[in-house]
Amino acid sequence: MTGSEVDPRIERTRRVVLEATLDELAAVGYGALTVEGVARRAGVGKATMYRHWAGKPELVGDAISTLKQQVTAPDTDDHRERITGLVRAIAESLATSRFARCVPAIVDASERDDAVRRMHHASSAERRAYTESVLDDARRAGHLPADIDTALLSQLLVGPLFLRRLMTPEPFPVDEVDALVAMVLDPYWQ
Repeated sequence: MTGSEVDPRIERTRRVVLEATLDELAAVGYGALTVEGVARRAGVGKATMYRHWAGKPELVGDAISTLKQQVTAPDTDDHRERITGLVRAIAESLATSRFARCVPAIVDASERDDAVRRMHHASSAERRAYTESVLDDARRAGHLPADIDTALLSQLLVGPLFLRRLMTPEPFPVDEVDALVAMVLDPYWQ
């Protein structure tokens, strides 16, 4: 094995630990998460944990970075369907994914740790930029006014999904996405 190759056993162990970290984060939140608890869940020793991560912030940051799945808009020329499909995909993700189970803990961790905050904000900015680009495409196609603030429009479309995930017992119903999109876009759609 050359110096640039990574031992597959080490990579497998890291994956198992990162998966266990996300499961623990979703189960107990950032405040109650401990390196020892993750080690138990992953079935590894504390020495293994500290060989790869200096402590809890680094471990959680590394685990959160694995959640960077980007939902995408449907591949269609119909701009309205691209927007609706994207919002629907976000709603589905917030209802069922591992990311959804970790969102409250990620928000909490972001308030407590600068490194996690920076990573979370950077990742969120990437997702917001994608949503804005889909809206920008619709604006350039003449479906939205030329002077509309697509950053604010994207927040109006996606904000209710996160509000429901963080502040209510039930996620935003996917079958209500069409009504949400209509409520937000219809006053402007051309």
